[in-house]
Amino acid sequence: MIGLYNFLQKKGQLFSLLLGVVCVAIVLMSIFSGLKSAGFDAGTDLNTVLKNGGGDGFNFLDPAIMIPMVLVMATAAVWLLSSLLRMIMNPKSSLIGIVAIAVILGVFFVLYSSADINHGPAMAAIHEKFNITDGVSKFISAGLKTTVGLAVIAFFSMVISEIINLFK
Repeated sequence: MIGLYNFLQKKGQLFSLLLGVVCVAIVLMSIFSGLKSAGFDAGTDLNTVLKNGGGDGFNFLDPAIMIPMVLVMATAAVWLLSSLLRMIMNPKSSLIGIVAIAVILGVFFVLYSSADINHGPAMAAIHEKFNITDGVSKFISAGLKTTVGLAVIAFFSMVISEIINLFK
């Protein structure tokens, strides 16, 4: 594990840059070859084509969606794995982070449990149209309130930190 860490520390940026260039090249080749095979060129307005009922086979745009999704998921998995390994290897220094995560999850659970699912007729129509269940509605409400709360705390923390640094 240490060898991989040292390798990525030395060659990680180069590896990331090369991976990004390869992914962009794959996407561009897919798009341009797909445009050509569909009978379009780079100057074709695809919105107009879609509005006029054409463009049944725009599958050549799939790599432009799939490659970034795969890269984001891989990045999240590697980040989560490395964070968990760091916590397991050194739990004493990770205690503050573990407590912070527990507090955030506790606040989220309280907000989820106390979320009001009784909405007006407009929201009921939206819930019915998009098939949003009461559980999903409570989850969205708790997630939004938790996110806004964390943003407010972050904002005031930055302001207070700057005021403290002003007097140092």
